[in-house]
Amino acid sequence: MNDFDKLCFHVYSDGKRADIPFGTDVLKIYAMNSIAIVACIAGVRVLCLIVGDTHLHVVIYGTRKSAEVFRVLLKSRIARHYTINGMSDLLGDGFFLVCDPIQNREETMAKIIYTLRNSLDFSRQMPWEYRWGVGNLYFTQHLNVYGNRIGDLSYRKLCRLFHTEVKIPKEWLYDDSGMIMPASYVDYEFVERLFGSPRAFIAFLYVRKEDEQKMKEQLNARYLEERSIEDLRKIANKLCISTFGRVLRNTTIKNRIKVAAAMLNNHTATKSESLAKAVFLNMEDLTRLL
Repeated sequence: MNDFDKLCFHVYSDGKRADIPFGTDVLKIYAMNSIAIVACIAGVRVLCLIVGDTHLHVVIYGTRKSAEVFRVLLKSRIARHYTINGMSDLLGDGFFLVCDPIQNREETMAKIIYTLRNSLDFSRQMPWEYRWGVGNLYFTQHLNVYGNRIGDLSYRKLCRLFHTEVKIPKEWLYDDSGMIMPASYVDYEFVERLFGSPRAFIAFLYVRKEDEQKMKEQLNARYLEERSIEDLRKIANKLCISTFGRVLRNTTIKNRIKVAAAMLNNHTATKSESLAKAVFLNMEDLTRLL
């Protein structure tokens, strides 16, 4: 973990959103498969992941460039699929992903455990029993991995089943529901070397509640900070049209301030230079008038 040409990154969507983009098994399978396929394209290793009804988390290993490629491709693949299939309303204001670099070995371990424990927020199962995660892969035997071999599919059937024209590794396996089995693409051996022993892994699982809450707050703050001006402007325009019947450029400064205030109140933005630019104001005016 001292190789700084390749680092670990935490990629995640908004954990506080009210929309439910992954509310069905079919949509969770699509998200899981998308993570596998995009990781293959971007050339990153997946270390850990979880998909819940409202959001997802992925910990990956790769270069800074490949991690950003992963973020961009995963975001666009999911958004495009929902648009093409008439499900854009499930994404609310849109689908956004943050890609945070992880600084050291200890933080990598903490982010992996945070991702695994995230299932406890929306499931009564233990993290290693939650289907849409990978807790069952670490420090266990992998002698009997059953599934259907992707290499046995025709190219046409592969494209139809996984919604991609990318050549997925032939040795990967998928189950009868059409989900690529995480054991095919998750580098659980890397994670095992990282923790060193089951004892250390279990010790990390028992984090203090206040530490976990602090991490959640930090991630939510980072998510809001990382939204681009373009993303914020799309949200602001939609809100402005629904509230005042016109786009931001054609409304008053007073209405722009109201839009900015509404975005702050519903936690879709933080008071920042980006928000000011998104609603066509300078930071001084935004600060003075809010």
